[in-house]
Amino acid sequence: MRRCIQACLDCLVACETCADACIGMSGMDTCVRRCRDCADLCALCARFMARGSDLHAQLCDLCADACEACAAECETHDHDHCRACAEACRRCAAECRAMAASMAA
Repeated sequence: MRRCIQACLDCLVACETCADACIGMSGMDTCVRRCRDCADLCALCARFMARGSDLHAQLCDLCADACEACAAECETHDHDHCRACAEACRRCAAECRAMAASMAA
């Protein structure tokens, strides 16, 4: 669980950094929105896991969905911050999917 929490926190920082860098750039509205959604869900997911919520598995699944959508968007842009964000999102999605699967078993 600690790895998943850390992946969520790392993704949160990458998404906030990316969103901030994209604000005001032409054609980056979707990227900003996806990054913000992802950052919010990563923060919430980390908090739910940290407090041992019974709902964290479902939230991990939703967080993984948001991470995958954000990564897909960021991968369409040729900016260092977008590439870093996409990588963090992919790692977080994998950790969240694994966490959700382990709770479902």
